Amino acid sequence: MPPRAKQPSAARSGRAGRAARKAVEIEWFIRNVSDKVKLTMRKRVRITTEFLKAKVVKNISRPVTKGGTGPRGGKIVTDRSKPSEFPKADTTQLMKTIFGEVRQVSPGVFDGFVGTPLDYGLILETNKRLDRSFLKRTFDEERSTVTRILTGPIK
Repeated sequence: MPPRAKQPSAARSGRAGRAARKAVEIEWFIRNVSDKVKLTMRKRVRITTEFLKAKVVKNISRPVTKGGTGPRGGKIVTDRSKPSEFPKADTTQLMKTIFGEVRQVSPGVFDGFVGTPLDYGLILETNKRLDRSFLKRTFDEERSTVTRILTGPIK
C-alpha cells in the first residue's frame, strides 16, 4: 500500500488563515492609526515590542516533522531546521519563553526588549556555525514596519 500524502491538520490550516488576517490587520493599523494618530512614545515602543515578539513567535513556531519509530519505540525527528532557516519547534520551549518588555531609561526615553532567558536561544542566535538567528533576523525583516510605527506623529 503506498504511503498516504500528509494533509495539513485543521488546526494548522486555521493558524495559516489567522496569520494572513493578522498581517492585514497590522498593515491597516499602521496605515490608518499609527501614521495619523498622535501616540505617546511609550505606547509606540510598547506596540513595536509586542509586534516584534509576535513575529518572532510566529517565525519559530513551525514544527519539526516526526516520522517512523525509533529503536526504543519513540518517534524519530526527520526534518529539523537547516542553516539560515528559523529554528523549528521541537519541544516549543523556546517559543513559550519569548518575552517583550518596555523600560523607561530616562525621562521621555523608552527601550523595548524582545528575547528569551534560555541558554539555547543565545546559542541559536550567536553561533555562526549553526546560523539559526531568529531575533535579529526577525528585526531585520521587519525594520521598515518598526520604523513606520516609531516615526509617526508623537503626542
